[in-house]
Amino acid sequence: MGCGHSSPASNSPKLINTNETCSSLNLEQIFDGRGKNLLKRFEFDSACLLFDISLTHILLLNGKQLYFINLNTMNIDKTTVLIDTMNIQEIVWSSKLKYFLILTTDQLYKTNVDQFELISIHQIQFINEGHRKSYMTVNGDDLLINRSFGYDLRRYCLSNLNLLQSPRVYKEYKDICITTIQLNSKKILALAISIGEKQMIDLINLNTDKIIHRIKLDLNENILYPINLHFQGLWFAKTCVPWANIGHCLITSDGQITRLKLFSNQDNFIRSLRMSDDQRGLLIGRQHALEIYSL
Repeated sequence: MGCGHSSPASNSPKLINTNETCSSLNLEQIFDGRGKNLLKRFEFDSACLLFDISLTHILLLNGKQLYFINLNTMNIDKTTVLIDTMNIQEIVWSSKLKYFLILTTDQLYKTNVDQFELISIHQIQFINEGHRKSYMTVNGDDLLINRSFGYDLRRYCLSNLNLLQSPRVYKEYKDICITTIQLNSKKILALAISIGEKQMIDLINLNTDKIIHRIKLDLNENILYPINLHFQGLWFAKTCVPWANIGHCLITSDGQITRLKLFSNQDNFIRSLRMSDDQRGLLIGRQHALEIYSL
C-alpha cells in the first residue's frame, strides 16, 4: 500500500528529557519492577486482552468471556460467555452514558455493572460487510468509529446518537491505513496510521479537522498505538523497530517525544494500557495477564 503524497505541515518531533514532561506521572518509577504500585495481577488465557476502566470496575474480554472486575474488592464480580459469532473489536467506558460500549464487527452494544447484558444500540447501524477490524474512541459527548483500517471516520453525538459531520482530513488519501484512534478532552484526536510500511501518529484538531502534528521517527523505527493518559494532554505510545525491539514513549500536546525505559525483558512489553478518568488507576495488559497499578 504505497503513498505518493507529501506529509502535512509539521516539524519532526524533538526528543526531550523525561523529567521535563512527567514529573507528576513517572511511569518509569511506577513500573520499576519492585511492585510498590502494583495492586493486583490477574492471569488469563488470552495473549491479547481487551479492556477499559470506569471509576469502580474494569470490563475485560478474555477469549469468549467478559469479566467485570471490582476495583474496591479487586475481585471478579461477574462473568458471561459470549456466543461464538460475536467478535468484539473494542471496549470503551463512557462517563457520559455511565455505560461500557462494546463494538463488534457488525453492531455497537452497551452494558453496565447493574445489568450485565449486552444491549444493542440500534440507532447506530453498519452496512453488512463481513468481518471488518474496527476501532472506537469516546470522550465526553463524542463517539468516533473507524472500520476496516480505512480513512472513513464516523463521528456520533452520544446524547442523541446522531451521526455528525465526520472528520474528512483523509478524504483525498485513500491509500492510508488507520488503526488505533484516541480522543482527549481537548478534542485532539490521535490516530495510528500507516503509509506504505511506515507507521506514525497524527494528532488532529477535531474542531478544525486539521492535522496539527505528524509524529514519525527516523529510518526504520515506527511509532504506534497512542493512548490518552487523561493527564496534561499526554499520550502513551509504542515504538518499534521491526523484528528487533519494542519501546515505549510519551507524546506531549505539542507533539514532542519522551522515550521511556520500561521493562528490559522484550517478552514482557506492554500490549495495552488504560488510565482511569480520575487518574487514580492504571491498567497494563501483558501477554496472558492484566496488572492494576495505583498512581
